Amino acid sequence: MEKINKAFFDGEVLICGCSKQDNLYYKNMYKAFTDNGIKVYPMPTTPESGLGFETYTSFDDLPKVPNSAYVLTHKNQTPALIEQLDQLGVKRIVFFGKVCADESTLETCRKKGIQTRIGCPMMLFGGGFHRLHAFFAGVKQERS
Repeated sequence: MEKINKAFFDGEVLICGCSKQDNLYYKNMYKAFTDNGIKVYPMPTTPESGLGFETYTSFDDLPKVPNSAYVLTHKNQTPALIEQLDQLGVKRIVFFGKVCADESTLETCRKKGIQTRIGCPMMLFGGGFHRLHAFFAGVKQERS
């Protein structure tokens, strides 16, 4: 599978999932994307969690659906989400990890013509630990 890169997001991304316990990660990810010129449409699992920026509670609330998505849901929830994203026209999905997508999910996406990647975008844009993680994962950092 190819590695993720900034071009994969095509200037904007829908972020689906993440829980209240992961607020710090979500905030850092939002900042990393926006600092690198990528418009973010955040749709966290718990939108009332006080992230400090506008979030959306459903697909109907989104002002638009971008072509790419970053999925942070548990793999039991992912198949239903894939169906929705496909119906909305999403063409590229990055899954946080194998906890989000198994081989059958990736195969479903292939059959639908959805490009997939597995990885953390923070390896592209983040600093500190994320930069070290990127180095060991062989991901080239892309920072504006």
